[in-house]
Amino acid sequence: MNPSSRTTLRLLIALALFTVSSSAQAIPAFARKYGTSCQTCHTVYPRLTPFGEAFRRDGYRFPGVDSDYAKQEPVALGQEAAKKSFPDSMWPGMLPGYAPLALGFNGKALIHPNKHTTGAQADNGTQFSLQDLVAEAHLWAGGSFDDKNTFWGELTFAGGGASIERAQVLFNDLLGPKHWVNGIVGRGISNLSSFAPHSSYIGDTLLPSVPVTALYGAQGDSFNIQDNYNFVELNGVLAGRVLYNVGINSGQHFDIRPTENVYGHLGVKLGGMRADGEGSTGPQDALRPWAETALTLDGFAYHSNSHFTPAGAVAGDPPRGDAATTVGGGLRGQWGSLELNTGVYSETHGHAQPDGTGARVIAQYNELSYIVFPWLVPALRVEYIAAVGEGGPQLHDVRFLPGFVALVRPNLKFTVVAQIERANGAPPGGWGGVNGLAAPTAGPITELEAITVGLATAF
Repeated sequence: MNPSSRTTLRLLIALALFTVSSSAQAIPAFARKYGTSCQTCHTVYPRLTPFGEAFRRDGYRFPGVDSDYAKQEPVALGQEAAKKSFPDSMWPGMLPGYAPLALGFNGKALIHPNKHTTGAQADNGTQFSLQDLVAEAHLWAGGSFDDKNTFWGELTFAGGGASIERAQVLFNDLLGPKHWVNGIVGRGISNLSSFAPHSSYIGDTLLPSVPVTALYGAQGDSFNIQDNYNFVELNGVLAGRVLYNVGINSGQHFDIRPTENVYGHLGVKLGGMRADGEGSTGPQDALRPWAETALTLDGFAYHSNSHFTPAGAVAGDPPRGDAATTVGGGLRGQWGSLELNTGVYSETHGHAQPDGTGARVIAQYNELSYIVFPWLVPALRVEYIAAVGEGGPQLHDVRFLPGFVALVRPNLKFTVVAQIERANGAPPGGWGGVNGLAAPTAGPITELEAITVGLATAF
């Protein structure tokens, strides 16, 4: 392939990284705004390159002065001279000079190689299901009010309804040196890592999503540290290497009774590009913009108060209050195209079980990936979930998820993942809350539960 053809191919692949995602952290609006290849910020979406992570941490802005890199002229809301007469005049702002929107769809086909496994039996013995082939539609929006203040939103349609997954206004460089103190007001997932929440090639979120009270049979939505809540957060990058996030959010069932959830995260990046992207001259290898040698260490704590309807409740029973404390940490090591993500957290609840007693869950994850080509990434993910109810036995579920993700066309992504599962039992609500399919009644059982073929596209 000649250099011109390779450049064209890379551009087509890169454009896909901004135009497709099930839960993306970037949209076509950013590509139009900066007139740059999406490969600048992404590997296979929604995964971000080191520069892409810096762009996200900087409030969806380029390092330096953001407007210096914009190629699309914004619509001015007021004159620059009005700053001199403030507060007797309105401080000027801007609107994007382009439509900051994108529309996407995603879903999956499910195959049960053996209809006698517990996963297949849970699907009434079917071996092939297209029930969720088109499961979700997404409307994304993102742009800038000015060089410091930005916005990001995501509206998801699924199951005949719509939900606001993200709606955020980001206030950047509030105090002190650049990137030291930023704020976010809106709705989204609490930032418990140095990386975007959806930083997994073959999973949904980097940290396993564990709705503890649902595992014990609670009715309705269950509190989950990886869910979307209304929140206010302060965050920053200190000296280009130390990252922090502290916030408060509404949690689950705030409509029943107000909740007060607080969280904090601290991370350190050693080697590679600075976490804020400042001073970067670009990737060392233009053909591999994701490649670097770096180690990032993370730790977080989260205290929540939620309310839920326990299993066995009858009409008129008040919702039960449940306080939980979560502590955990993670590590990402990267060597060129090879990357390992690993981490663990422990979540202790005061009243999660149907009888009102407490429960503790340990969630551990590992994901090893290698970027063979910019459009092809094989990966292996292993998740271990242990549930220990007060006065009861320890139950655990281990999921082995080998698979790969591929961009077969610029705006068409396929993910193929096998789910091999081993469990020694199941909590009252089953393992469905952690995307598990195993439900053995006695003894440890290892089964190939399913092969999932995921499809995502956008335009």
